[in-house]
Amino acid sequence: MKSSSNDSGSITLEASMVFPWVVMMTFLLLFFSLFISQGALLYYSTSVLAERTAFSWSNSAKDAHTGAYPQGQYDGLYWRLIDDSLVQGLFGLASSDSGTGISVEINSSMTRIEGSSAVDKLKRSSFELSSSQPIGTGDINYLNIGIKREIGVHLTSIWLAEPLLWLRGGGAAEADVSALVVEPQEFLRTFDLIRYYAAKMKNSPEGATAYRDKAGGVLQKRKQ
Repeated sequence: MKSSSNDSGSITLEASMVFPWVVMMTFLLLFFSLFISQGALLYYSTSVLAERTAFSWSNSAKDAHTGAYPQGQYDGLYWRLIDDSLVQGLFGLASSDSGTGISVEINSSMTRIEGSSAVDKLKRSSFELSSSQPIGTGDINYLNIGIKREIGVHLTSIWLAEPLLWLRGGGAAEADVSALVVEPQEFLRTFDLIRYYAAKMKNSPEGATAYRDKAGGVLQKRKQ
């Protein structure tokens, strides 16, 4: 016995109901993949910037990509004492407790700058990133507290996947990376310097704080 119901067009009806969901999920997966890849690229670029800056920190003439520098071209003899902000870190002339130190903003309007100071090195490294692959904005900072010299980079992606905001509940991708400036020989010399000043401060008649402020004031005047 044949059924009296007519099911012609049912496939078309079902397809018209399912197809929009398939398209929507496909685009969501596409945007999510782009967001993940953008985050990975941002983290990679941030890591490269921090590592290259830390690697070439000992000589402002070093190439950011290869580390090579012209023969006989070095920074000044006492660059670690003045240009490297060692005075600020040792004698409390910078905000070392906040973990910020010297900070430079990273944006697309940066220009290349020459020089051997900490600010000049940060600006030069930031320019290399912003000119080659401008994928984010943020800041790069340097903190020198004698036995520890650290490069910190924070970047926020300039690309924002609007359709994903209601899913992940956040904004653009961010990356925060730090790298240590490593100089084994200089580390030993700095450690001995800190031991010397620690003993002088401890045995000072006016107290450690007063001695530190006095020594910091003298070095700050010489820097100016």
